[in-house]
Amino acid sequence: MKKLYFTTLLFLIVSSFTLQAQNCPPTGFSDGSSIYFFYDPGTSNCVDRPNTITAEAKSFTLVECDAPYSIYDIDNSNDQLTNSNFFLADLGYGQCEYTNGNLTNQTLSVNDVEYIKNTVKLFPNPVVKNSDLFVVLGTKANATVQVYSVTGKLVQTKTVSNLSRVKLETNTFAKGVYMVQIDLDNITITKKLVVL
Repeated sequence: MKKLYFTTLLFLIVSSFTLQAQNCPPTGFSDGSSIYFFYDPGTSNCVDRPNTITAEAKSFTLVECDAPYSIYDIDNSNDQLTNSNFFLADLGYGQCEYTNGNLTNQTLSVNDVEYIKNTVKLFPNPVVKNSDLFVVLGTKANATVQVYSVTGKLVQTKTVSNLSRVKLETNTFAKGVYMVQIDLDNITITKKLVVL
């Protein structure tokens, strides 16, 4: 029993340090030979940012990093980005598209999408009617949760900002099977829910 307890505790400690899927910096500019990323306060640390990135198949290396920004210089000084007002940067964990400095699209890697899908949980499931149901997101995120009956009728919707879990009340749910759709940024996850 002690060995099982210790193994479980060790797993929880190790899993708490698992790297969460990262988001693209909200602002990114280029002058052709350098790329400048700016971050919202408290959302990213220098140690979590990649040392090298690519854009237009050109390699850029991190030359300066501070809490609100990162600067990457092109590795080959004879190269330039074709269009500094529009570029697609690959940061290793996904691709980030910028137009006139603004993030216009983010594509996560397959591994990050699978990681996010596996971390989102419904708890408890099955749930007893009139009890609280939690949608555990695994990280702080903006999310919309929609619950549908098996006939496709929308039963409940809840939107949250910068939270790691969403609390739903089940007092209006009839006993049966439901589909829970969770929209996290540009990822949609569907989970089956049983109400007893």
